[in-house]
Amino acid sequence: MRALLALATVAVLAGPARAEPSDTKLFWVGVALAPPTYMVGVTLHEGSHALMGKILGAEITEMHLFPPGVDPHVDKFRFGWVYARGLTTNADRQWFLIAPKITDTLLLGGFAALAFTDAWPSNRYGRLGLTAFATGLWIDFSKDVLAFSKQNDVVKVFHNWCFTGWRQVPARAVYTVAIAGLGYVVWHGYTRTFRSFADDDPITSSRTISLPVWATAF
Repeated sequence: MRALLALATVAVLAGPARAEPSDTKLFWVGVALAPPTYMVGVTLHEGSHALMGKILGAEITEMHLFPPGVDPHVDKFRFGWVYARGLTTNADRQWFLIAPKITDTLLLGGFAALAFTDAWPSNRYGRLGLTAFATGLWIDFSKDVLAFSKQNDVVKVFHNWCFTGWRQVPARAVYTVAIAGLGYVVWHGYTRTFRSFADDDPITSSRTISLPVWATAF
């Protein structure tokens, strides 16, 4: 909750700044935002599993958020985990497994509604907070595209759909296209964050710059 409040505080600073911070200062503030973004991301990811389980009528038997460690049930390192009892149908299990991807997509859709419109904050710190948060969402959405472990949630979904071996190729291709589309949304957020307010016209501006990007995974 403290991490979420920290991100929210940065994001709501939408008033024009008296003196715009430099790109270098923004970069280091972004680095400082990585840990709280990670903690919020883990909470959203595992919380999505738990919420979907409750919606489906299951009992949440275990929910571990912090610190990351070895899941004793599978003897595998994880950033967090959730276990549920009572997912009686194959469809229930699939919805439970895919829940974090749904959350990521919905929140990135909201981010896009801000980044591509005049609702985008005028304050650069507000832009940075939103974009750092969106980066974490995108990483969470994208990180399983090359996963092949039987313990991975996306791999389990593919197997439930009888996508094994070469049959996974079309599904992973569609997944990759979705990753690229959402990645463009986040890139656009970086573009609008690291250019000055005077140049920030989403319709007429054609300025192209090189952006520093940091990553965190959960």
